[in-house]
Amino acid sequence: MECGHELGWPTLDDFDYHLTTLFPPVRPRGWLELRMIDSLPDPWWRVAAAVATALLEDAAAGAAAREAVTRAGVADHWRSAARHGLADPALRAAAQAVFPAALSGLGRLGADRATVAAAEAFHDRFVARGRCPADDPAPTPEVELAGAGPEW
Repeated sequence: MECGHELGWPTLDDFDYHLTTLFPPVRPRGWLELRMIDSLPDPWWRVAAAVATALLEDAAAGAAAREAVTRAGVADHWRSAARHGLADPALRAAAQAVFPAALSGLGRLGADRATVAAAEAFHDRFVARGRCPADDPAPTPEVELAGAGPEW
């Protein structure tokens, strides 16, 4: 910055453009862009989308999530979440409190049985054990999502 470059010095327009290339995990853009969901293998990304929807759309599930995150003190644990996932004891405690609330929220929102079953399978296989899909060396088994269509 101080010495410039053989092509010159960056301008304010260059900095403005650079800022558009940064992708935080959650971006408010008139909608909520959750950039980490599409990194999960199918069918787990569908579960993540359903759980996020339940936490955002069901007031009771959202309130339970806020309470769990506050109680565990993990609102600013983005870096630890990326590095350690649920191996971080505080994140694990929060997730283990939030996920059942999201499952209840899915029920209240009228999610189809396949969606609820997939979310329950994810909870049992990963969250309840303090694990995540990246911890699983074996291929992720197919979870029946028959009938899952436009409601996703």
